[in-house]
Order: sequence, then structure tokens, then C-alpha cells
Amino acid sequence: MAQRAGAAVTWARVLVMLHAAAAIVLIGAATHHAIIAWGYLRGRFKVRLGRIYAATVATTYVTTFGLGLLAYPTFRYEVRALFLDRYEPWASNLFDTKENFAALGLPLVAIALGLCRAIGPELAAGRTREEDRALIWAYAACVWLVAAIVWFAVVSGLAITLTRGV
Repeated sequence: MAQRAGAAVTWARVLVMLHAAAAIVLIGAATHHAIIAWGYLRGRFKVRLGRIYAATVATTYVTTFGLGLLAYPTFRYEVRALFLDRYEPWASNLFDTKENFAALGLPLVAIALGLCRAIGPELAAGRTREEDRALIWAYAACVWLVAAIVWFAVVSGLAITLTRGV
């Protein structure tokens, strides 16, 4: 049984490393996407780049989230139950907050991906300037919220890991 638990911890460590690597790509893509969204509000449409970042953020967000879910059962017992809940309850609470925000970010990522495909100077035919402006503001808001959630999750994850990792 102990050998089986050891294998689970080893796989969880691999998953956490992959989770961290995906988070590195995610934080970069989300930050760059936020900068592109700012340009949209200023009338500077880098549509192709915005769509690339939207797709990259969506892919890495789902990947990072999924790898975290796969590592969670081992984390729940080996780290949280045996250490964080007992000695570092603030880290345990921060983890819950981080995960709740990350879950709220999933639909925002999907909305941003959809909106980036619906806006751009070449797609403005048939819409009024106010409709375009509303879409751009909705797009920018989603992108910025996702970037804020990603930054919060990464910084929180690092703070939690510094207390004790898998």
C-alpha cells in the first residue's frame, strides 16, 4: 500500500510540474492578450494577434485547470489534510479562494474567445459604431478579468507552494 501511495505522490509531482509549466505559458498569454485588448479600445486592431492570444489563453487555461484537477486528489490528502489544514490554514483558505476564482474564469475565457472572433474592423459592416464599441468593451472586460484571475491564481499558487508542495 505504501508503494502505491508513493507512486501516486510521484505522479502528482509530475502533474504539478506540468501544471506550473502550463501556468507560465498562461500568464504570459493572458498578459499579452490584455495588452491587445487595450489596443482595441484605442482603435488599434491587431485582430490576428488577438485571436492567437485568445486561443492560446483558452487552450492553456483548460490545460492548467485540468492538470490541477488531476493532481488534486493527492494534494488533498498528502498536502492539504496532513499539513495545510493543520499548520497553515491561511494557505488552505487561499487555495479554496484561488480555485473558486479559477472556476469563474472558465466561462470568461470562452466568452473572450467568442468575442474576439466577432469583432474587428473587417467585421463592422452591418453594425453600428455603438454596437461595435459595446462588443469591444465586453471583450476587453472579459480579457482583463481573465488576466486578473490568472495573475491572482499564479501568485496564490506560488505562495501556497512555498508553504509546502506535493
